[in-house]
Amino acid sequence: MVVLAICSGLIGALAGMRFRVFILFPIIFVGSVALATLTASWSETTLAIVVFASSLQLGYVCTLLLRPTLVSLGGGVRLPFLGSPTLR
Repeated sequence: MVVLAICSGLIGALAGMRFRVFILFPIIFVGSVALATLTASWSETTLAIVVFASSLQLGYVCTLLLRPTLVSLGGGVRLPFLGSPTLR
């Protein structure tokens, strides 16, 4: 469960650096389906989905709170990983 929480937090942090809030819903859905197929019992599945969703959101929020600090540390240099993706 600890590995799941750490990995979910990192995924949330990466999503927070790159995407807007609407990416959380598809990530949570896909992750929940993957966890439901990989875990053995129903009680483990429910707990794993709750841990995954909460850690993902926590990582996302922490990144949003740290984003101004990361931009200010750049010293006026545009950090490409902090921008939003554009469609062409």
